[in-house]
Amino acid sequence: MRLVWRLVLGPDAVSEEGWGYLWHLFLTVGTIQVGLWVGGAIAICFVMLDLFYLRKKLKNNSKKTGIRLVVLLAITLLVVIVHYLLEKVIDVI
Repeated sequence: MRLVWRLVLGPDAVSEEGWGYLWHLFLTVGTIQVGLWVGGAIAICFVMLDLFYLRKKLKNNSKKTGIRLVVLLAITLLVVIVHYLLEKVIDVI
């Protein structure tokens, strides 16, 4: 997990005082909270769709995994678009 944060946020050079520490705290907590909510929304949408729709439709299909991957990516794209619209365009988040 630490490696992912380092790749996304850059080096972990944090001053122990002042605005640098507050900025680091904001980025770390913000990443965890936003990632949790967006990831949770994607997971709930995919699990619900998989349980109630895809399992019935893909019973005898040999390409189940590929179709599920495409559906997961489509749901992810939809959640990203909705998040972008709510955050940047409508300014709700």
